[in-house]
Amino acid sequence: MSFKICSVGCGYIANAMHGPSYLKYRTENCDTVFAGCCDTDAGRSKEFKEKFGFLEHFTDLNGMLDRCRPDAVCLLSPVHVTPVLAGRILEMGYPLLLEKPPGHTKEEVVGLMKAAAGKKVPHMVAFNRRFAPLSRKLRELLEAGYPSGHVIQSLQYDMFRVNRLDEDFSTTAIHAIDAVRFITGSDYRHITFVYHEYPQLGANIADIHMLCTMSNGIVAQLNICPATGICIERAVVNLRDSTLFLDYMKNELNTSSKLISVEKNKITQVFGEHQMPDDSQPFEKEGFYYENKIFFDDIRAGRRPAMDLQASLQSVEVADCIRKRLPAYTA
Repeated sequence: MSFKICSVGCGYIANAMHGPSYLKYRTENCDTVFAGCCDTDAGRSKEFKEKFGFLEHFTDLNGMLDRCRPDAVCLLSPVHVTPVLAGRILEMGYPLLLEKPPGHTKEEVVGLMKAAAGKKVPHMVAFNRRFAPLSRKLRELLEAGYPSGHVIQSLQYDMFRVNRLDEDFSTTAIHAIDAVRFITGSDYRHITFVYHEYPQLGANIADIHMLCTMSNGIVAQLNICPATGICIERAVVNLRDSTLFLDYMKNELNTSSKLISVEKNKITQVFGEHQMPDDSQPFEKEGFYYENKIFFDDIRAGRRPAMDLQASLQSVEVADCIRKRLPAYTA
């Protein structure tokens, strides 16, 4: 029996990351059918269809779903339209993978949660840092008590970008916000925000510094700086006598992403690119393949995905604090 997939949104992220992920998934699950793809731009949807082997292309979401009757839908849309489109798909009862963030506000996400609950629709929010191979390896080591058997004392997460002058950087910052929740295995209890504004660069351009206490007592600091000299995304996890460094992306300082374990000032383990089972291509290294695989496998098996709208809610709330330039957050 075939497993039919429909994909909504045929822009950059769909072409660069999700399309290749679908192809790899189909090589491992030959009964997978790419039933339909949809975009408001007919040219883009036609090009996506031909590039990745979908059977049909559409400009009308409802028309595609009525015709294709998929087993799973992937929504790869800009956040300003995601709540409306996701609501329609959930209300029609189709299992749904949503690209992050699922909405700008708590109210938008709660609305989607109600739509999903009404039809009991399985769904997942795709925060790809959670699914990147080296991020998963870091979490695996921490859960196993490696390297020292001690709990996390503190965590620093740096997100630096070059010339990112977005008026609303919170939709990118949410990656760092959610990654800290994943690495620590905990929600935020309290956050103090400090904003260093750069009005000369444009509206709402600022460095965002967050001093956080997690619900499990871990102290975390986030430094989110959109206009620096280098692209870096790095987590530094301190335990007694041990420190773990996760460099999530390669840049001028690092030829590849890597996870390094240091004990008493000596490197004890290095996990790098091409050492993990799904870590050879960008769509694998950045977690897009594995997030799609987990979602599709869960739907096939009748499981409810763990990273659902409820699980994503606090990350959206904290990102909304940044958008509104609030001074603090308390759960």
